Amino acid sequence: MLASIAILTLFGILLIMLETFLPGWVAGILGAIAIFAAIWLALRSEDLAGWSDNQRMVLALGIVVFAMAVLIVWLRWFAVKFFRRALTLTTSIETPPAVGAAPGTQGVALTELRPLGRAEIDGQRYEVRCQNGLAPAGTRVEVIAAEPGNLLVRIL
Repeated sequence: MLASIAILTLFGILLIMLETFLPGWVAGILGAIAIFAAIWLALRSEDLAGWSDNQRMVLALGIVVFAMAVLIVWLRWFAVKFFRRALTLTTSIETPPAVGAAPGTQGVALTELRPLGRAEIDGQRYEVRCQNGLAPAGTRVEVIAAEPGNLLVRIL
């Protein structure tokens, strides 16, 4: 019976460890059920009839403490450190620098601005966003600020 209790405990711990890689809580729930089954067997098994209640309680607490200690060590030092590099994106995407005309520069909307569109400012074409909302093509606009990817303009 002690072998069955040990196998259930180890199987439960392994399933909970597996939960760190698998989504859905299925492996974690099955692991918790296996550990609870091991505790239940330690407290209720007829094969341990010669054991006192205190000895059974110590065995059940030992299962809990052992499982928690192994899982804490796993999560603290192994799962995060070794597998983090393989499972976590560590690169960063930098925001492109704001390019374009200086604030106060004027131009003409080439397309309808709804609120995004194109405008010609100082002889160059830019992607713009209209602060006022909608503007028809041919409207005079003024640059207010540069944003990543486009210029913020207002209608004159």
